[in-house]
Amino acid sequence: MFKILKIALFILICLGVFSDVPSVLALSVSTNISEKYTEIQAGERLYFEIDIKYPENPKRKDLQLNYEITKDNEIIAQSKVLKAIETQASFLDFIVIPESSNTGLYHLNIKISDYENLSEEVSTSFHVIGNKNQQLKVYFFILLGVISLVVILVTVNIIISKKKLPLRNPVPKG
Repeated sequence: MFKILKIALFILICLGVFSDVPSVLALSVSTNISEKYTEIQAGERLYFEIDIKYPENPKRKDLQLNYEITKDNEIIAQSKVLKAIETQASFLDFIVIPESSNTGLYHLNIKISDYENLSEEVSTSFHVIGNKNQQLKVYFFILLGVISLVVILVTVNIIISKKKLPLRNPVPKG
């Protein structure tokens, strides 16, 4: 009898200790940039896919998604979105790369949080290449420089060739 009482007391203590443990909800987030958008021009939209898995969520929940484009830990662009999910969600979204962005390696940071204590962050990278308009301007100035050089060379050639022409001597009348 005393042994049964010890076991019952042990079970009650264990239940009391473990019932005070707060529940931990698991949130898994992943992101992917399609190969088509790993190199993008400044001024265009960067499309990316987000997978959210929230298996222990018993009901629909609003999550705040904060998108940030950074380069060298400096925020270049930012966007906030509110999404309601249940246990999982997968969707495409985008953020516009500013036209003033220089070429180089950039990072897309996605922070997901609820209005309580749940938070998760994921990051991926991509390259920004030159803007089409900037490339056209460069080509225009190169073409303008070549045309100007040709005009200068032709003008100098005409001036030099006029100086080298011998003067015509009038034919004596006789």
